Amino acid sequence: MIFIGMNQKLIYITLILFFGSLQNAFSDEKEKVQAVKFGGSASLSNSFYNSNNIAPRQPGNMQVGIIRANVSLFEVVDLPFELYYSSGAFGYQQPFNQFGVSPRISNWLTLHGGYFSTQMSDFTFGDLRMMGGGFELTPGNFRLKAIYGRTRQKVEPNKVSYAPEVYRQTAYAASIGYGNLSKSYFNINLFHAIDDSTSISADSLSITPNENLVASFDFGIAFGQYVSLRGEAGVSAFSLNTGAATIDEISLPEFIFTPNYSTMIDGAAKLDINITPSKYWSLVLSSRYIGPGFTTLGYALMPNDLMEFTLAPRLRLFKNKLNIRSKAGIRYNNLRDNKQSTTSRFTGMLAANWQINKHVGLDANYNNNQIESLHKNDTLRLSNVYRSYSITPRFNFDALGGINNIVFTYSFQDVSDKNVYTQEVSDNNTNTFTFIHSLSRPNSLTVTTTALYNHTYMSDIDSRIFHISESLAYRFLKNKLNTSLSLGANFVNVVENSSQFVFRLNSSYSFGKFGILGFFITNNSFRGAGTIARNYSELYGSLQYNVIF
Repeated sequence: MIFIGMNQKLIYITLILFFGSLQNAFSDEKEKVQAVKFGGSASLSNSFYNSNNIAPRQPGNMQVGIIRANVSLFEVVDLPFELYYSSGAFGYQQPFNQFGVSPRISNWLTLHGGYFSTQMSDFTFGDLRMMGGGFELTPGNFRLKAIYGRTRQKVEPNKVSYAPEVYRQTAYAASIGYGNLSKSYFNINLFHAIDDSTSISADSLSITPNENLVASFDFGIAFGQYVSLRGEAGVSAFSLNTGAATIDEISLPEFIFTPNYSTMIDGAAKLDINITPSKYWSLVLSSRYIGPGFTTLGYALMPNDLMEFTLAPRLRLFKNKLNIRSKAGIRYNNLRDNKQSTTSRFTGMLAANWQINKHVGLDANYNNNQIESLHKNDTLRLSNVYRSYSITPRFNFDALGGINNIVFTYSFQDVSDKNVYTQEVSDNNTNTFTFIHSLSRPNSLTVTTTALYNHTYMSDIDSRIFHISESLAYRFLKNKLNTSLSLGANFVNVVENSSQFVFRLNSSYSFGKFGILGFFITNNSFRGAGTIARNYSELYGSLQYNVIF
């Protein structure tokens, strides 16, 4: 009942703002505006798939339609619409067929209805697509956001595939703040989500329904032109089982949170310092702490139980011809010392891009990722080191009646595992050589040749892969018809030899303002050899139509 009353008030406020904005648009008689503008885009496709001597990996035929439309009223109100349709299967937690509208009234009010996405802060709500409604007010430096809806639909347990059940989940989020987001500002954020325990047929083996409340404060401070701070601090309350006995000593309104004996409370914080004293160099210092009990259902895969520090300098030399970027960081877990071991991770990166002259360039990269576990039992210790190097010279010159680009890349990857049980199957190193040549002629003909050799060595496996491909692209009928043809072959030697041949034809015709019609078809043929020989082929194609109106 509380949310019903809130929705009614929201409708009244929206109508007042809507008609008030229209009145302001009509008040200036000198300004000539078009009453109604309509625009948008549509993408329709029909694909087909066929396989021979292999189980189908895609539907045999599928239609997909995506329509986006926008209606502008008196250049004050924008009404964007989105419609997604697919004849294929539904997604796991949200159906693919979705409809949403987010009208923008003037430049400071946005409404949401149906399926929509938005973000409150890094610790509360951000990467979920909600089905519901809400608004975002941004007049000047003032900000007010509020949303409410369903973030997950129910899924009954699958007794055949053993896929777990999913409760229907509803959530609301709100944020209020003030300030210039590019300079100094602050926001207070709130997020709440709860599973509907009656939405599925649960039993004693079912997972328990959850409830989550997160509050945070994020801010930014600019110290002149050269130094700025960005940070956020938050606290979460997470109940692993909403059916557990409640804590009578703590009483909160039901729509806020109901503490019980399965509730965990923990905090999180982050701080970034950006130092830019010159256009030739800059430095970013970052830190993040997320407690082991900090949980937000507003982000699908946010990790917890971590503390990390990162240093990222950047340097520009020789009139920006040489750019050097680097990053180093360390992360720890087991913050409460309640696990048998603490794992530390070090990450480092160094990249340089040097445009020596207009014909020659050079790129170089180095990456290092180390994970170490300090378990008391030596045989269970984890120590894993991943390193990679690459160097890429680039050449550009005129020859063969056109512009030539040549890129050669050598890369080396190495993985070292110090665990006595897993090192035999984990230790490996890989050498890769890549050569790409592209010729672009004035008559719109483009020819691209690619060759690649990859050698991976492990204790029990020695694999070699050689790839070569040729692509031709040409434009006909005053560039209205674009065509491309690609032929490629892969030769693989792992235990025994095998080969793969790929053919692809792509074409598109432009009807101008009436859209673009495209078609492509690709065929993949695999040929095995030896005792485990297996031959199969796959054919895939699609007819697509795209138009902007």
